[in-house]
Amino acid sequence: MAVVPKYLTHYPNMDSELPFHIKVNQLVNGFESHRHDYLEFSYVIEGSGSETINGVKHLMLPGTFTLVMPYQFHEIHSDPGSPLQLFNCNFGIHLYSPAEQLPGIDWNSAEANLPSFVQVEDSEEQRRFQSVLEELSAEYSGAEPWRNSLIKAKLTEVLVRFDRLRRSMQPGLQEAAAAHAYVRKKPRSSVWQVIQYIHNHYRDDLTLSGLAERFGFSVPYLSELFKRALGQNFVTFVHDVRIRQACGLLISTEMSVLEIAMETGYGSYNTFARIFRESKGITPAGFRKGHLSQPQPLDPT
Repeated sequence: MAVVPKYLTHYPNMDSELPFHIKVNQLVNGFESHRHDYLEFSYVIEGSGSETINGVKHLMLPGTFTLVMPYQFHEIHSDPGSPLQLFNCNFGIHLYSPAEQLPGIDWNSAEANLPSFVQVEDSEEQRRFQSVLEELSAEYSGAEPWRNSLIKAKLTEVLVRFDRLRRSMQPGLQEAAAAHAYVRKKPRSSVWQVIQYIHNHYRDDLTLSGLAERFGFSVPYLSELFKRALGQNFVTFVHDVRIRQACGLLISTEMSVLEIAMETGYGSYNTFARIFRESKGITPAGFRKGHLSQPQPLDPT
């Protein structure tokens, strides 16, 4: 019987002003096939195994850095007797504003022809990667001034270093790059520009017919692409994006709930409150109160 991959919808600290989480994990038996709508990277410290992303398999050894894009199916296998110890980091697309390009990722050009992993061979470069990741993890666990700014800066450095390495990778990895490019040209990837547009324009009046016209799809075909690539329909996806933005604003600003409703693309307070409660099981005001009552890291940003 076919195994249906899990669809993961949350990670620690997701609904906050800094949608970011990093941790060192030990995988004795690997991790089952799954997907999610946020970005994830891993860096292997010890052990050996393999990872399969959208049907493309690569080895995981000390120094392997892998970037998994939203909605990609992936699973990890650990070799018997050699559990994988790795940094694992999750972060939201909206960690960077629409005006900022996601560092190290060019959706419109070379990204489609680049692999999602690189093997860091040079021992000095391995030490540099691990050092930055340890600093990133320490900042995440701490509560120093400018914590959020420094986390974002170090995340940017990690992503840029990864992208530079994969662009200069050894010729022997070109076949893997070609395989990844082939996978990304399948229908699952053709909907990505629409997904990115929604993340950048969630405040706008978004309709399936309007997006279909903008990106050259028929309405039924675009609807089907959403179901196949995301496992949910267009309307549910738009609400998910807007509610995530609303959660960050409720925690990090003093905007009124009505102002946040308008800011996140809802035409009325009642609509926003109803959808928020359906999504989070609590009112927007209750969500804000629950988070503000918890100790917050010191960060003047």
